[in-house]
Amino acid sequence: MNETRAYHHGNLRQSLIDAALEAVEQQGYQALSLRDLAQVLEVSRGAPYRHFADRDALLRACACEGFRRLLDAHDKATQETGTAGDRAQAACRAFLAFAEAQPGLFLLMYDSGLLQQAEDEDELGALLHQVYSGIATTLREALEETDDDRLQGRLIAMWSTLYGYARLRQSNMLKSYMLGALSREQTEAAVIAAAVGPLPGR
Repeated sequence: MNETRAYHHGNLRQSLIDAALEAVEQQGYQALSLRDLAQVLEVSRGAPYRHFADRDALLRACACEGFRRLLDAHDKATQETGTAGDRAQAACRAFLAFAEAQPGLFLLMYDSGLLQQAEDEDELGALLHQVYSGIATTLREALEETDDDRLQGRLIAMWSTLYGYARLRQSNMLKSYMLGALSREQTEAAVIAAAVGPLPGR
């Protein structure tokens, strides 16, 4: 009955994604199983395969949802009032907050190997490109940068800094002797300052 209702309303695909996202946060993407999801949703074992060819296809759909959420977080952060530099720093805070709030999804997006397989023409690759382009625009405005090569260098340094710190924090690799007397807020502020780099007029 549940399976019939799911198909009648056309929502089984989204229900699978929602259930998979929850499982990714609770157990990690490595443990995701289409069979287990079918059991959770009370549908037949074959039902998920009508929407996803295999487990990797479902993981790609989850990663796509992650990049949509990240893009939305960036857009909301850059709508804040203030200078272009303020908006760039807000975008950095949004990225770090996303990584902390949804660690399982963050790992799926960046550490599962899916991005290495993504092409610009497919949905995942297009979403990654959209996120990257949005942040590039935010950083360009903050830096007042007109040289594309310099901007790309700064952008890669920014991503590397934010991603590296997010993973260090997520993995509890920042030991007390590394942090010293720095508060969490001071540490994050220092990371963001390094990620954005020197701003005009500051």
